Amino acid sequence: MFTLFIRGALLYVVMIVTMRALGKRQLGEFEPYELAMTILLADLISSPMESVSRPLLHGLLPVAAMFVVHGAITLASLKWDRFRALVSGKPALVINRGVIDQRELDRLCLSLADLLEGLRGAGYLDPAEVGTAIVEANGTITAFPTAAERPPKAGELDLDPGYEGLPLALITDGRVQPNNLKKTGQSAEWLDRLLADRGLRAQMVFLASLDTQGRMTVQLAGGGLMRFQAMEPGKVAW
Repeated sequence: MFTLFIRGALLYVVMIVTMRALGKRQLGEFEPYELAMTILLADLISSPMESVSRPLLHGLLPVAAMFVVHGAITLASLKWDRFRALVSGKPALVINRGVIDQRELDRLCLSLADLLEGLRGAGYLDPAEVGTAIVEANGTITAFPTAAERPPKAGELDLDPGYEGLPLALITDGRVQPNNLKKTGQSAEWLDRLLADRGLRAQMVFLASLDTQGRMTVQLAGGGLMRFQAMEPGKVAW
């Protein structure tokens, strides 16, 4: 019984390490060859996990072989576009200038209902608002609005919204995040003083984030919400 437990734990760790080594793509949308590899990998791991009589090495060697083959295919896909098109396919234009290409849908074995579902997932309830839509190689649908439906950009309105970057979570679930706080160039004393001025402590905060305009949003553990200017925008350094 203990041997079965150890084998299961070891193979689980091997599975995690292998998936992490294959890159972030394996945690997102799959290319066809990546999906095939993932299915086979799960089967290879489960077989020695269930049977104690089967040598553990018989399960690990095929995993290593698949890792090598996957690496070779990925490398070849990066170097040769034709090979990538062969193993992964090509993006397909299914809506062009607002017109749905029925032949392309038939070629992709994609129904109109599937297309409309994909457009809703992309944020479009009405297909008439879509000027261009592409079915990517991994099967997802990327959609762009018509020129008339596209929201104006700040530059077109002669507006300068300033720098906009990634907000930093300074406190999560009552715990100060020292790495993020360091990026702001401020100290823990600064954060404590900022909260104390509003009658707060870090333990009372569910989430506190600081954006690149120097504005802090604080959500309290009890559900309250407050926003205030914590830094001058010109002092933002991340």
